Amino acid sequence: MICHAGKDARSGYTGAMMLLHEQITHSLAGLKGLDSDAPATVAWSIEGGLAIAVDFTVVDSLSCAFRELRVSADELKAAGFDALQAWADSLCKKVTYLLEHIGPLECDTGAQTVLIRSTPPSKQPEQITFYEMLVQAPGTVSLRRYARAVHNDDRNLCDIQITHAVLTKLVQDIVAAIPSAATA
Repeated sequence: MICHAGKDARSGYTGAMMLLHEQITHSLAGLKGLDSDAPATVAWSIEGGLAIAVDFTVVDSLSCAFRELRVSADELKAAGFDALQAWADSLCKKVTYLLEHIGPLECDTGAQTVLIRSTPPSKQPEQITFYEMLVQAPGTVSLRRYARAVHNDDRNLCDIQITHAVLTKLVQDIVAAIPSAATA
């Protein structure tokens, strides 16, 4: 499923946020009852080259679970590493409502990537869980959650479970954190 929202020329992505909110709400309503090991990918876009995709595994009336959320911004395709790093820094300041806080862990100018992780990760007696967000050229962000046993370095991808309202806020905050084309 792909939905499109327009970009308001007077306010950048601000005008499109309302349309994006409506598209997300409509998509979640259409997926209500989904409960599958095989993710159902839903994509939305905003005029100007912004694309969002989420791999849903569960959707009910108030919450959802997904394996990965991806955002790409065409306006950052030719941007330098500084713009990607600014996006990552802004994300860490805006996204403060997940299970753990997130912060930059590694910046690799050669690979044009910024790795963001939970700071600190959640520790239970038998496992450690954490968010991992990768900001990379050509202007993409991916968000995943991992779990690993306390005495093992092997990590396993696990679902991110959040309410519909938190998903909408998360997508809007990722989009709002995109550095403007003027600073990119």
